[in-house]
Amino acid sequence: VQASGRPPNSCRTPIEAHRIPMTTKIEVRPDGVGVLTLDNKPVNSLSESLLRSLSENFPKLVNDPNVKAIVMTGAGGFFCGGFEISEFPKMIAPGPDAYKDKHAVQGLHDIINMVDASPKTVVAAVNGMALGGGLEMSLACHYRVIVPKGAVAFPEVQLGLLPGGEGTQRIFRVAQLEVGLPMLLTGMQVKADKALKAGIVDAV
Repeated sequence: VQASGRPPNSCRTPIEAHRIPMTTKIEVRPDGVGVLTLDNKPVNSLSESLLRSLSENFPKLVNDPNVKAIVMTGAGGFFCGGFEISEFPKMIAPGPDAYKDKHAVQGLHDIINMVDASPKTVVAAVNGMALGGGLEMSLACHYRVIVPKGAVAFPEVQLGLLPGGEGTQRIFRVAQLEVGLPMLLTGMQVKADKALKAGIVDAV
């Protein structure tokens, strides 16, 4: 059973699999840049379908000999709003025993680590808000650029939830304690200019 509480892809019926949309899009530009767009409106949340789509499409860009580097971005002026909260009931339905040997969001961890381990440079083009799992996804990329009106945060902590996609470790690889700790404890939102100064992003 996967972290979402649904059966593995191989166990799904063809009809069930067909109903899951491909919520990422990929294209290869003439200059050799592969662009992967998170496209799960309205906020490109990390639903089960998006994570499955991402796990299928990202390796295509890695393995394409015409792709020199990869850019990850979001559709509609929003990078990513984090984990799909409406899927929480499905995730916890199997009960605590289902997660004795793995993390409840193991699928998210696997994808984040896949992005981090990419042999090709991956740049997160944060074209708006990067929240929760969306920020964690951007932290897995090797570099981050953000639009001037963009911002990053872990708003889930205001609901009593700790960041579950390795954000508690990854934020301190780029930001100082005085910035990362308030983000994790209060859900403090960091706007683009301050994110650059703090080292969370590499360019605005």
